Amino acid sequence: MIAGIARALAVLSKALDRACWVIAFVALHVMLLSILLQVVARYIFDAPPAWTEELGRFAMIWGAMTGATMAYYRGVDPVMVNFNTRGEPARALYMRLIEAVGVLALAAPVLLYAPAFLERHAHRITETLEWNSAAVVVIIPASFAVIVVHLAARLAEALRAWRAQDAPR
Repeated sequence: MIAGIARALAVLSKALDRACWVIAFVALHVMLLSILLQVVARYIFDAPPAWTEELGRFAMIWGAMTGATMAYYRGVDPVMVNFNTRGEPARALYMRLIEAVGVLALAAPVLLYAPAFLERHAHRITETLEWNSAAVVVIIPASFAVIVVHLAARLAEALRAWRAQDAPR
C-alpha cells in the first residue's frame, strides 16, 4: 500500500514539476519580450507603453514562484541545512521528517490564509492591463501547494524505503 501511494505521489510530483517548467519557460519569455519591447519603445520611439512594465512584473512573479517549486523538486534550492538522506532508510526518513517540519512551517500559513488573500485580490484590478489581481497572485499559494506535494512524495518514498528494509525477506 505504501509503495502504491509513493508511486502515485511521485508521478503527480513529476507531472506538477513538468507543468511548472512550462509555466516558468513561458513566463521568462513573456518577461523578456515585454521588457525588450519597453526598452525599444523607450529609446527608439520615445513612447514606451505603460503595460509592458506591469506585464514583465507579473511574468517575473509567475516565473519566480514556479522556478522555486522546480528548485525544490530537484533539491537545488538554497538551504541552511543539507539533509543527507542517503544511506540507512531510518536515518533518511528521520531527515525527511525534519525537512517536513521546516517546509510546513513556511507553507501552512500561506495555504491557510490563501482563500482570504485571494478574496481580497479578487476585488482589485491591475493598473494598466486591467486584469483581476487574483489571477496574478494565485501563483503564490499554488506554488506552495505544489511544494507540499513534492514534500509528500519525498516523505512517502522515505517511508516506503524504511518499510522495505524492515520487511521479511
